Amino acid sequence: MATPMEILEFDYVNPVKCIYHRPIGKKYVVPHWHEAIEITYVAKGNPGTMFIEDQTYQLEQGDVYVINSRLIHGFDTQITKSQKIVTLLINYDWLRHCLPKTVRNKSFDLIKQPKKDSQMAAFRELVGLINNIKDYQCLDTSEDNHLHQLSMSVELISVLVKNFAVDQELQHQIPPIIAQVIDDFQQQYQNEIQLSDMAKNYNYSYAYFSKLFKRYLGISPKKYLTLLRVQKAAEMIETSDDKLSEVALQTGFPDEKSFYAAFKARYRQTPLEYRKKLQSIT
Repeated sequence: MATPMEILEFDYVNPVKCIYHRPIGKKYVVPHWHEAIEITYVAKGNPGTMFIEDQTYQLEQGDVYVINSRLIHGFDTQITKSQKIVTLLINYDWLRHCLPKTVRNKSFDLIKQPKKDSQMAAFRELVGLINNIKDYQCLDTSEDNHLHQLSMSVELISVLVKNFAVDQELQHQIPPIIAQVIDDFQQQYQNEIQLSDMAKNYNYSYAYFSKLFKRYLGISPKKYLTLLRVQKAAEMIETSDDKLSEVALQTGFPDEKSFYAAFKARYRQTPLEYRKKLQSIT
């Protein structure tokens, strides 16, 4: 399989990175994959839908999803003050270095709630650690605080390994070829992409290529590429002050008109309205 689709940067020492999503309304993340173990905790409300391989889940308050390395997953959510999600990413290189046997022989089994009553105490401990990690990573960066964060991160991994690791090989429901195509899109979305040429690179006709992609992801390659570009544009608007014309150019749209139309179709507001809403939250 190719280089990981999404490159994630971690603290030099701490193996856990926490993302507490701001209440920006619509939050759509196209199906993607990465090496890191991902934990999604629904802190409040019923924020939307999650996709893991070929399964769809409705997110409900209190749910915890542990997404194993290299599983294709995505989100279609609404993040508000009453609908909140916390994401934790566990550095896979750290796991491979510190727990080589676990990484080699086990996978994690925790989707929504524990399957066994005997796991409930560990589940409550896990949720407590997630909340504590989220709170502490928003505090100062003193050495004492950094050490406390590190101890909680290691404890969280320990709880996962002791209580939710199982002796089973991951069963990928989506063919490796789809993961490779997703990787291609992630690497090239800023450029002009001829989907017919991409299909030829995999020795497929475009009709078969499109049908295969849609069978597993529910949308055509063309639609996926558009949604990916919209997602990347939303991220740029959230994290930069770049002009919207520059955002359109850097995310692969041929012109501002097509950018505005695609963005409004996904987020039900124009890019300018989206930026103003973010500024009001900030």
